[in-house]
Amino acid sequence: MDSDEFRVLVVCTGNINRSALAAALLRSWVAWYVPADAAARVVVTSAGLAAPVGQPMRRRTRAIVEALGADGRGHRAVQIDEAAIRAADLVLTADVAHRDGVLGLVPSKLRSTFTIREAGGIAEGLGPAAPPTSIAELRARAVAFADRRSLGASADGDITDPQGRDDEAYRDMAREEVPPLASIGAALFGMPGAEVDAIVATVTAADAFPFEGLGRSASGDAAGSSGSESRRRRRWFRRRDA
Repeated sequence: MDSDEFRVLVVCTGNINRSALAAALLRSWVAWYVPADAAARVVVTSAGLAAPVGQPMRRRTRAIVEALGADGRGHRAVQIDEAAIRAADLVLTADVAHRDGVLGLVPSKLRSTFTIREAGGIAEGLGPAAPPTSIAELRARAVAFADRRSLGASADGDITDPQGRDDEAYRDMAREEVPPLASIGAALFGMPGAEVDAIVATVTAADAFPFEGLGRSASGDAAGSSGSESRRRRRWFRRRDA
């Protein structure tokens, strides 16, 4: 593990929906909320236990990512390996079986491996924090997650796998996954409470994610970024305020 980096690894089955969504959002939130000096040393990656290596994020997942102001265009599925697990300061998994799979590969990561919903429950119990100013501070916050694991017990559970299913399964994934991720973003990266509320309101709205007009252009091409993370943040929150 590089002592000058704080590494978050998100894991699911194929790394094209659940873990891809989480990594894209967390990566954006690091850029939005963590001071630049520390943010440059935060690395968010994702992987699958049975990944179709090289495949893009699925188009409806990418639509969710973009509706929340992040960018999923460059994502490509990666197969998990022991080195990635060992390098991580925090491992988040989409369901309990994934957590068991990670710990089957590297049992020593027990204290730093959580389901997303479990970690979200812990984060909600810990409450929001100011943006971290150092990697040491981020590591201390990750240790606090481990020390207060009981806070996440009632929230622990699986996130819907939408692969091969209809639009509503993708909405279910977002409703189950994004709120605990936002709580993690508040406790770990300093996301303000009002912005947590705005993100949660977006994914839980009855008319969330119509998925209209999705064609090849939304299939996960590797087009370049259309602006900085900070500009995406401003655009997204202006839309919320409109």
